[in-house]
Amino acid sequence: MKVIYCGYRGTYGAYLMAALHTGLYKGDRLPNGKLIKGHFEMCRLYGEQYGNLIYVGVDEELREIYALGCKRFFSVIQKAQTNVNRIFGLDEELYHIDAGRVEGFLPRVIGFLLAHDVNARLCEKLFFYWFRYKYRCLAKAVNEEKQRLKKARQKNKGR
Repeated sequence: MKVIYCGYRGTYGAYLMAALHTGLYKGDRLPNGKLIKGHFEMCRLYGEQYGNLIYVGVDEELREIYALGCKRFFSVIQKAQTNVNRIFGLDEELYHIDAGRVEGFLPRVIGFLLAHDVNARLCEKLFFYWFRYKYRCLAKAVNEEKQRLKKARQKNKGR
């Protein structure tokens, strides 16, 4: 199974949720400043790449975890990937999670400012603020999704 976290941009909320899912970031505590700065640098360099799957790692159930930027086309991407799998007879099950609903609006603003070469230091401060503000909320959302995946797996075993 592949779990794909989809956000407006793949490097902000979607990547953060995928990193929480795989354990790169521990949900019970905020990462250190060096990790957050590294995350910001990834957003600065690759935030405008939509449609590219970013492989983040595997979780404890050996599911592959990805992040994907899809602007406002979550449902279109979800249907397209699912139907391409069906057309080509791929057995790989896909599980899409909409990160855009919980990441908030600030990543869009930061991405817009970065794309228009506005002061990178200002953008970095905004990113640190957003990261600290949303971290616990996103960690909670990831835990809820992991519980849904666990229930779905148990339900499929019972069949």
